[in-house]
Amino acid sequence: MTGRVARVAVDVALAHLDRLFDYEIPEQLADAATVGARVKVPFAGTQRDGWLIEIAETSEVASLARLGKVVSSEPLATPETHALIRAVADHYAGVWSDVARLAIPPRHAATEKAPQREWPAPRELERASVLPAYPDGHALLEALATGRSPRLLWQASAVHGGPGDLLGGVIEAVDATLRSGRSAVVVLPTVRELTPAVARFRAAFGHGAVGALASEAGRSARYRAYLAASRGQARIMLGTRSAVFAPVRDLGLVVVVDDGHDAHEELRAPYPHARAVAILRSARQNAALMLAGHSRSVDAQALVERGWLAELGLSPAEARRVVAPVRAVGEVEREHDPTAARLRIPSMAFRFLRDHLPQGPVLVQVPMTGHSASLACQRCGNRATCSKCSGPMRARRRDEPECALCGFKPARWTCQHCHTSRLRTPLPGAARTAEELARAFPGVLAVNSSARNIRDEIPDEPAIVVATPGAEPAAPSGYAGVLVLDTEVTLSRVSLRAAEEAVRRWSNAAAMARRPVDGGSVLLVGSATHPAVQAMLRADLAGFASRELADRADAGLTPGVKMARIVGDADALREFLDNDDWAGVDILGPTEVGTERWAALLRTPVEGARDLTRRVKSAAAIRSARKERGQLSIHVDPESLEDR
Repeated sequence: MTGRVARVAVDVALAHLDRLFDYEIPEQLADAATVGARVKVPFAGTQRDGWLIEIAETSEVASLARLGKVVSSEPLATPETHALIRAVADHYAGVWSDVARLAIPPRHAATEKAPQREWPAPRELERASVLPAYPDGHALLEALATGRSPRLLWQASAVHGGPGDLLGGVIEAVDATLRSGRSAVVVLPTVRELTPAVARFRAAFGHGAVGALASEAGRSARYRAYLAASRGQARIMLGTRSAVFAPVRDLGLVVVVDDGHDAHEELRAPYPHARAVAILRSARQNAALMLAGHSRSVDAQALVERGWLAELGLSPAEARRVVAPVRAVGEVEREHDPTAARLRIPSMAFRFLRDHLPQGPVLVQVPMTGHSASLACQRCGNRATCSKCSGPMRARRRDEPECALCGFKPARWTCQHCHTSRLRTPLPGAARTAEELARAFPGVLAVNSSARNIRDEIPDEPAIVVATPGAEPAAPSGYAGVLVLDTEVTLSRVSLRAAEEAVRRWSNAAAMARRPVDGGSVLLVGSATHPAVQAMLRADLAGFASRELADRADAGLTPGVKMARIVGDADALREFLDNDDWAGVDILGPTEVGTERWAALLRTPVEGARDLTRRVKSAAAIRSARKERGQLSIHVDPESLEDR
C-alpha cells in the first residue's frame, strides 16, 4: 500500500505480538498524527491504546485498517524514547508495552493543555569541594564540563559531611554537566531520599530549575514534570526508579544513588533495575554515568573488574583517616554480663552510649521494627506460632501478640507444646529497644524511628535514636556515635545478598557519624570475624565486593553469570521449557518453591547473555502464540532468588 502509513506500538502484552503494526492514516487525522503521539487503533476486534512510532509512505501489507483516533499529539514516544524502551524490553526478555507503561506516566489531559510555567536557567556553583577531595576528582569535573562522558563508580566515604557528602558530590557532577550545555538525571531509591535531595538541589540551582518525578507526587504533578523534560524546559530531573527514563534534552549525565538498594528494582514485569536501565541509556545516548553510594554493589564491582566502569574513591588507608573509626564487639552471654542481661547489649556498648551521649545524639540501628520481631515460649523455648494458621507470632506493641501472616490477635496465647501462656522476646524490635534504653538512661530523650513513626530530622542535643535501616533521621551536625545492634541477625537473612545488604546498611548508618576530629565513632555488636564486619573495620568495601563477586562466580550466580528465573504453574513451566532445546544453557530445576508454584533457573556465561535473553523471549513468544495455559513469570538477572 502507498500513502501515509502509521507504524504503531499497540498496548498488547503478548510476546509474539511485540512489534509495530501498520495502519492507514485517514485524511482527517493527518495533521494530528505525529511521531510519538498517543493513539487508539482497532486490534483483534477492539479499540486498543498505542503509540505512533513511525510514519512511512508505504507498507508491505496490501490492505490496512485505519488509525482510530489520536488521543494526544504530544510527542512523548519519540524515536529516542522508543529505542530505549525497546532496548530495556529486549534486555529483560519482556515486551515493549510493559516497559512503556513504566517509562511514560499516564496522561493527565488538563495538565497537558494548561499553560506551563517558565523554567529558569540553573545557577552555577561557586566552587566544588567534595569530588576534588578524591583522586581524579578534578579530572572528572573537567571531563563533564567539556562535554565528555566518563562512566564511573563513586564510593563516597562513610562520614558526615566533607568527602562523605554524597548529595554534595552529585550536585557538583550535575553542575559540571550543565556547564557543557547538557542535562542530567538523578535517580534515588525512595521518596524518603528524594524529598531532601530535591530541596538541596533547588537550594543549589534555584527553586524553579529542578524537576521531580515520583508517582507519590500525584498524577498531575508527575505528568507536568515529565512534560517539562520532554519539551526541553527541565535540564535537571530527580526522581525514583522510573525517572531513569526521563526524556530530558541533550542528556549528559545519569546518576544512580545507592544502586544496591532493592527499591531500584521494579516490582512489575519485566522487573527492570534502574542501574541496568541507566547503563543501557548512557551507552545508547553517549551520556556519562555515575553510580554513587557509601558502599558498592557486587554488580557495580563486576563492571569495574570488566573495565567498563572507572573507580573514584579513597584507598582503605586513606579512608580510615577520614571516616569515623569502626570497632566491633562480640555478643556476650547474659549470664556472664549483667549489663547484657538487663539491656541485651554488652557492657562495651553500654559504655559507648554513656561516653557519646554528652556530645550529642547517638544513633542505634536495629534490624527489625515493632516491639518484638519474634516471640517464643518462656518455658520451653519453642517459637510461638498462631493457633489459626501456624504462622510466627510477633508483637508490634507491648503485650499484644499477633500473627505475622494472618494478623490474628489471640486474647490469650497458649503454647501448643507445654500449654503455658508466658512469652519471651528472643529478638526485640525497635520499639522494645527504645523502651529498654530509655529505662537505662533516665532523663535522656529516646526516639523510635521505624515503621510508621519515621522521623526525618532530630536536633543536635543528647538523645538515643533507635532506627531501622533506611529510617534513620538526619542530625544537622551528624551523630556523636553510631551503634549497630544484632549484626548477626542482619547477616543471617534468607537472601543470597545478605552480606552485601548488611554492608550497605551499615555503611549508610556510619555515613551519619561525625568525623574523627569531632569525636565520631561507630560500634558494631556481633561477630567481629565475619568478612562483612571485617570490611567495615578495615574500610575495605572494594575488597569485600570483589570477594563476594568471586564467590558468586564460583557458585554460578549473578552477576558472575547471565541468569533467567522462570516461575509459575508446573505444566506452564514444563511447556515453556519445551519451546527451546536450550543447547549450551545450564538448567536448574524445575523445583517446587511454594504451593503449586515451581521455578527453574536458566544460566549461561556472561558472554552468552544476549543469546539467552533472545531464546527466553522466543520461548515466551511461542507460548503466547500457542495460547498455552497457566501462569508464568520471567525474571532476567533477578536481584534475589526468593519470592517477595
